[in-house]
Amino acid sequence: MLASAKAAFAKAGPELVAATIEALKQHPQPPRNRPAYTSGRTAQAVHAEATDESLTLFGPAHLQALITGRGPTQQQGGGTGEPLHTILEQWAQDKGIILSGGMTYRQFGFAAAQKIHASGTELYRHTQVSGLLDDVLSPTILNTLLASIAAGEQVAIASALRGVSTL
Repeated sequence: MLASAKAAFAKAGPELVAATIEALKQHPQPPRNRPAYTSGRTAQAVHAEATDESLTLFGPAHLQALITGRGPTQQQGGGTGEPLHTILEQWAQDKGIILSGGMTYRQFGFAAAQKIHASGTELYRHTQVSGLLDDVLSPTILNTLLASIAAGEQVAIASALRGVSTL
């Protein structure tokens, strides 16, 4: 692969990870326009891997739900991780949500999970896309990466041609 691509991918990886984490902290998520960031566990799972031929940005499986929402599901089976009610219980604690009427975080987790299983998340029900990664993976950033690769190759070609002309 092109040496300039490898260098551009290696440089862009940490920048894309940082931009993704910043988006989680700052981007207003519809429909309530609050950032998705709570405890930082999602951000900690974001990482990039650069090879000679590609740059891949990885995130946790639930990152897609922060973009498009989560549709109705079945309460039993299908999941490979923690049950949704456990995740929602921890989320409410991390977010510092004040529960009323003597409700416990565990009860909240079960109630919220049941609602999501039946109807999907609010983002899904409003059929909105959050745009969470629009600024991270924008055409501008991708064009900048492409221009960096092209500039590096122009230098490499010019150097090779200079070497040929001196023979």
